Amino acid sequence: MPARFARGGRLSGGIHRRLGPAVLVCYLLALLVPGPGTRLRETALGLFGLRLDVSAAALFAILFAAAFQVPPGRALAAVRQPKAVLAGLAAHLLTAFALAPATALVLYGAGLRGPADGLSAAVALVAAAPVAAAATVWIGRDGDVTALLAVVLLSALLSPLTMPTTLGLLGHVLPSADHTAALVDTAAGQARALLTGAVALPCALGLLTRRLLPAAVAGRLLAGAPLVAIAAMLALTYVNATAAVPVLRQEPWTVVGLCAVVGWGVCRLAFLAGSLTARALRLPSAARATVTLACGMSNVSVSAVVVVQALPGQPHALLVALVYGLAQKVSARRAVAKGAVVPSYRRIGERRALR
Repeated sequence: MPARFARGGRLSGGIHRRLGPAVLVCYLLALLVPGPGTRLRETALGLFGLRLDVSAAALFAILFAAAFQVPPGRALAAVRQPKAVLAGLAAHLLTAFALAPATALVLYGAGLRGPADGLSAAVALVAAAPVAAAATVWIGRDGDVTALLAVVLLSALLSPLTMPTTLGLLGHVLPSADHTAALVDTAAGQARALLTGAVALPCALGLLTRRLLPAAVAGRLLAGAPLVAIAAMLALTYVNATAAVPVLRQEPWTVVGLCAVVGWGVCRLAFLAGSLTARALRLPSAARATVTLACGMSNVSVSAVVVVQALPGQPHALLVALVYGLAQKVSARRAVAKGAVVPSYRRIGERRALR
């Protein structure tokens, strides 16, 4: 059993170290071979009134695998030490309230009134979305997965309130509130079912499954959990990226470049805000990674769905969300690489067993 754990740990660790290039390969495949991803993205199964597609299934797998890796004894550790959880959640929410109005002011100040409404609304949806489920993959086996998982779950539960609030704040900045009003009406309804079924539910099921399974069975399954999460994240990256292909073909390159600058710049500012917040609070290295990822990583899949539903006439808004998705993966890799390695749950258990 220890040998199997070691092999699984080395494999998942090797893939995790090469996650950045793997993400770029997914984007390249989406550009060159978009057909399979497009068909998967358009395939859906109705179940109990919910629309279950590949993106929702991938999100479910990522969160379930991440929650399953949390030992029962550590499941409530974030509640007993809430500093990292509260800091990550607060930084994520406050950054969302700042980025969207700032984007609108910059675009209107630069005289870009044409695409300003759509781009600002897209930034609002991306920034106000809950923390990305894939953040639990990027933090790695040596990060504070428990705290980050708590931030993901709490941000998902609060998103039906935070998303409309952020969009309402943007409505006070934009000269025309038509898009904002439509987004406010659509965001809560579109996001609530998706967030509940693809984020909150798998977190709870993963924790419950780990607690109910016998230790021997859970131990055999534990080695494959990181691999499942990584595979689901890469599949989700490819499927979402295929949505950008029609946008690249239809929109002029000047608009595409503007979308790329907006998406990338907003993402970098979000990660910078998280890093500065963690340093100001003097958090330990594992908690710093939690706050930085919680602040910078948004659930682009949820944002993309809502953008398509609420802004069908402005496809460049979708490109902002997709560029943010690429930028946050690159930024997450850098943020985690700068942090120090701390003992993982499995290593802690092994040390205690040796004692």
